[in-house]
Amino acid sequence: MSLYETCVRGALRVYKLTLSPLIGRQCRFLPTCSEYAAEVLIGQGPWRGAWLAGRRLCRCHPWGGSGYDPPPPPTRTTVRAARTCEET
Repeated sequence: MSLYETCVRGALRVYKLTLSPLIGRQCRFLPTCSEYAAEVLIGQGPWRGAWLAGRRLCRCHPWGGSGYDPPPPPTRTTVRAARTCEET
């Protein structure tokens, strides 16, 4: 597991232990918005992942959708960059 992935998973854990109980379980999607954000940040990289997570958070409102909304598969560029990092 890379340092980046460890940091993202740690931030998700801190959120779930501190802010999530205060806010309450209000997410209308599966996986939850925080799990979705962690998956796209790890799978897509920090820039595209932040963009996708932000878009998802903007859809999470009373008039938005609900249901199963999986993260998109990693792009070819992301997969190629991940392989290059693992080889070095």
